[in-house]
Amino acid sequence: MQQYGLEPDDEAGLARAVRELRKRVMVKLILRDLNGMADLNEVMRAMTALAEICIQLGQACLMQVLRAQFGVPLGESNATPQELLVIGMGKLGGGELNVSSDIDLIFVYPEDGETDGPRKLSNHEFFTRLGRRLISLINEPTGDGYVFRVDMRLRPYGDSGPLVMSFAALEEYLVSQGREWERYAWIKARVIAPPEDSELRTQQVAELMQLAQPFVFRKYLDFGAIDSMRKLHAQIRQEVQRRDRINNIKLGPGGIREIEFTAQVFQLIRGGRDAALRIRPTQQVLHQLVTSGQLSAQTVANLDAAYIFLRNLEHRLQYLDDQQTQELPDKARISRSLPRR
Repeated sequence: MQQYGLEPDDEAGLARAVRELRKRVMVKLILRDLNGMADLNEVMRAMTALAEICIQLGQACLMQVLRAQFGVPLGESNATPQELLVIGMGKLGGGELNVSSDIDLIFVYPEDGETDGPRKLSNHEFFTRLGRRLISLINEPTGDGYVFRVDMRLRPYGDSGPLVMSFAALEEYLVSQGREWERYAWIKARVIAPPEDSELRTQQVAELMQLAQPFVFRKYLDFGAIDSMRKLHAQIRQEVQRRDRINNIKLGPGGIREIEFTAQVFQLIRGGRDAALRIRPTQQVLHQLVTSGQLSAQTVANLDAAYIFLRNLEHRLQYLDDQQTQELPDKARISRSLPRR
């Protein structure tokens, strides 16, 4: 925090700083992208890095504040210091964030227990308070704007579930109640905070991934995933038609979501046996499918070209009003802003 000119517990100062950082990043990205100086990967990596930095700084600041009040949260088995692990889902987890995206998060911590301060809190309550304040820091509009809209609905039990969950509770949920669409969501799951700066954090992340992996990637060829993905795909198409969203470049026919489905259905079916498919970015998965002989090079080249075109178009739609939209408008300036081949 101090390297950015902020005191460790300056929550209000951090809120202003991360909003100012977002504005600066967005201006730079728009200029580089629309002038042909940045490709799609640079834009996605920059937005992903922005989200990670803001969340990591916010978590560090709020941990300082809460530790000063309640002490360090410790595990009940061997008094190991506990951290809140922030899991980035979807495009954030895959390093593919768009320029006006919600960020899908899940909050977990390794072990139940309590803090060691004079005012004790259970680890669950401590991390619930931390999670709520972190969401507010990133999500809430202020006079300086907002940073990212935060969506927590992918967590176990959705909106009705607890905001944070221990590893043991998460494992029990995935084993007993995890649904097929959640396997799809967890393919891109990645711990984005705290930063990778300690052996303990590395161990905790490894433990988390070890309990999630059997849920996502089955040891056998999982052809049952085809039917589940087909049903999910049909539900999305029905919703698109019901809402008359045929011009939606993400959800409409031939849109971004269908390219992502193509990659991820192979991951669900074969990822249990083929560890090379347990990767997150959509384009990398597509190219791995050529290497493993699942798709032809020409098919993947076509899908890759369509993905790049649609994601670039998505960004130009969102540059207009800084809104999370994928609806195609009748505006000639959008076509003029697209990269020329």
